[in-house]
Amino acid sequence: MTQDLQTRLETLWGLERRHLKPDLEGTRELLAGLRHPETRFAAVHVAGTNGKGSVCVLVERVLRAAGYRTGLYTSPHLVDFRERIRVNGRWANEAELAAGLDAIEALPNASTRTFFEVTTALAFDRFARENVDWAVVEVGLGGRLDSTNVLSPAVCAITSIGLDHSELLGDTHAAIAAEKAGILKPGVPVVSGVEHDVAASIIARRAAEVNATLIVARDWADVRIRQQGEWGTRLAVDCAPWGRFQLQLPLRGGHQRDNARVALVLLAQLAAQGVCIELAALREGFAGVRWPGRLEPCPAEPRLWWDGAHNLEGMRRLCSAWSKDLKLPAPAAIIFAAGRDKDARAMLARLRSLAPDADLFVAATHNERARTAADLARNAAEVGSQATPTPSIVQAIRSALARYSKGRVLLCGSLFAVGEAMAAFGGGPGEQV
Repeated sequence: MTQDLQTRLETLWGLERRHLKPDLEGTRELLAGLRHPETRFAAVHVAGTNGKGSVCVLVERVLRAAGYRTGLYTSPHLVDFRERIRVNGRWANEAELAAGLDAIEALPNASTRTFFEVTTALAFDRFARENVDWAVVEVGLGGRLDSTNVLSPAVCAITSIGLDHSELLGDTHAAIAAEKAGILKPGVPVVSGVEHDVAASIIARRAAEVNATLIVARDWADVRIRQQGEWGTRLAVDCAPWGRFQLQLPLRGGHQRDNARVALVLLAQLAAQGVCIELAALREGFAGVRWPGRLEPCPAEPRLWWDGAHNLEGMRRLCSAWSKDLKLPAPAAIIFAAGRDKDARAMLARLRSLAPDADLFVAATHNERARTAADLARNAAEVGSQATPTPSIVQAIRSALARYSKGRVLLCGSLFAVGEAMAAFGGGPGEQV
């Protein structure tokens, strides 16, 4: 990437620190200045505490396999900002990205907008310019006031509800469910993968209030794991309109069954609206999906595994997948990082139950909201673990790998930490997914 574009993106990233009154008006103002690109493509909108990224990439990959021109908008990026905005799986080249930034920066009041407002406008403008048929859009934070909630989607989904970003969304499942249910629109079907009873009732009530058809994924599709391992997951499915069939996907862990079910029911809703999705496209899309940074080994150093689990429910899924689904031996060493807004103590307690004898290294990421290594070491001590504070994620990985010539090393707790590891060791998403 050129230095000029890198500087502009770093300036854009700096806007993340701007805290304005949360609403959708800033995004709407930018999109109006761009002549409403969000109205020039059909969209799928996906919220949830965990699993929404996996659902998005599954849906997008199937639509692409079905012959549609697709846009994919996800966050955060792991190594390169361009990962967030993709057309047919490919990120924009530098000239295209710079042209999009030029158009936004020329708008009145653009300099007062936040990072996510600008990035969302940049994505939707890119999709409109590229004439995408379908954009699959991941909610960034919450739902009701998220910048992506300016969309009028054909179908939306809520994958799961857990306690995360509590300082912004609320500290109960009911409060967080209410925020995420803010993406529901009158007459737009909503697919729910939510298992928590209170949260599910909040979503059902909101769907009734806005006259949105609620489709509970587990009642619509029967999805069972036939086989799983380090190679991925094989599923047996019974889902209209395709009937009974099997799917294979490279994503690992039993929780991917739940994500696959939500994705399948989303696609079934699109098929019911006349979108042509053949069974062959389902098979091709699921088999070809990529979602780096989620329970996978580093390509260049297969003893190093990483996972972006960054809240307690994500950590529970990671530990269950590691020990019960993949049946991997307990990691010899664990590197852990977390943001200041995360329940690091609870996550460390869960990791201790996975691998009580593992060497634990803690480090801060470069993100400004990261917990310090000293803070994380204190959190570890509170749950009975002894942690080694380390100056950086990369140094912690190198120390762990050097200490153990055999056995796996697990990095988790932060997608930013996974990104820093990828930048040093390889394995990032790259230009094409």
